Amino acid sequence: MNIVKARAILSTVLLVVFLGVLFVTVGVFYTTKTGHPFLGMNKNQLFRIRNVLGPLMNALIIVHLGLNWGMYKSELKVLFRK
Repeated sequence: MNIVKARAILSTVLLVVFLGVLFVTVGVFYTTKTGHPFLGMNKNQLFRIRNVLGPLMNALIIVHLGLNWGMYKSELKVLFRK
């Protein structure tokens, strides 16, 4: 597989997981403040989903940084150039 395609797929999956984490976090705040279920899910169900999505997102971030490390180093050089 082409490295550009791999990066694009990884970035897309990372975005989807991020949106899932964001959605679940809103649900946790809602159920914590009101005590009502969020879209039929109680707080414990939302925490279980977050406990899966959180580590998955961390793993994807590590892989993402690994694939883009060279580009990231170049950007840091430009950022901190005098």
